[in-house]
Amino acid sequence: MFRDKPTAYDRLSDALSDIGERLAEIEERAVETVRPRPTRTERLRRSFDRANPFHSEPTGLARYLPDFATGWSLPSTDEARRHARSLRDSAEHGAHDARGYFDDARNYLSSVRLPRSIRRSEPERVLDSLRARPELTGLLVVGGAIAVVGAAYFVTKKVQEHTEEPDYDVVRDDGEIQIRDYDGMVVAETVKSGYHEKARRSGFETLYDYIAAKSRSGKKIAMTSPVLQQLAEGDGHTKGWAVRFIMPKKYTRASLPEPTNTGVTLKEVPARRMVSISFSGNFNATLASKQLMKLYNYLADNNLTQKGDPEYAFYNPPWTPGFMKRNEILIEIMR
Repeated sequence: MFRDKPTAYDRLSDALSDIGERLAEIEERAVETVRPRPTRTERLRRSFDRANPFHSEPTGLARYLPDFATGWSLPSTDEARRHARSLRDSAEHGAHDARGYFDDARNYLSSVRLPRSIRRSEPERVLDSLRARPELTGLLVVGGAIAVVGAAYFVTKKVQEHTEEPDYDVVRDDGEIQIRDYDGMVVAETVKSGYHEKARRSGFETLYDYIAAKSRSGKKIAMTSPVLQQLAEGDGHTKGWAVRFIMPKKYTRASLPEPTNTGVTLKEVPARRMVSISFSGNFNATLASKQLMKLYNYLADNNLTQKGDPEYAFYNPPWTPGFMKRNEILIEIMR
């Protein structure tokens, strides 16, 4: 059901490895088939190229190409030797001049004394002070962490206070697991492929464009909570993830503006009974599988009949710290 996201490094490493193996295989087959033996002229040309510091030795199959393919004319034997000696002498003189230049530069730089204000900037002096007083560093780190968490908590609470959630009645409360009766609702839905997190983010963007009137004309629609996600099936097989926004209660299916994006559909969801499990943390495959197993065990222990696939509910904005996030898994059951 779930598949964790492969890292960019893993994908790049696998691709480069495959390309390298294929190239090596192709070159090996070509060499085994042709088995070229360089002529005396070709060996002389290669000796001349190695003496030329501005020439790069061909690699791979290019080593076996004839001269007309490179567009380079071969010199005579005497010319090749004369050019080789000239290039070698030029290289030796160039290396000698370069050594002298770098020696002079090193001696000059070692004698230069920068002003104290330049050598030690203000940030460096602050860092030195913090290193000398580790207790102050600890207080700053703890204080900064508390400030970040406090700000995230404040913003999350304010968002939750002004975000509408669907109505339901609790039929049975067993701590983290509840049986709820939900009223009917209207949802905007889009189906996305890929692993669960990628599909949810892509679906969120598509649905947000609809409620924010970016992909249609008319007024904006208020954001509600939670964002729902469920496996989507078509023609008897899974085709991706259905991501849903619950529409505010004041709207009906008829009063909602029609989506102009063909990937967005409006659906009426009838009243239903759901069993839910609530948990915190950053949602991932391991956490979801653990909580889903608890829910299945609860269904079995209480002889409850499942009607549909699990539905995943996400209540908080992305910036919410993991321990403050509210996640739920819901399964529709027979009344």
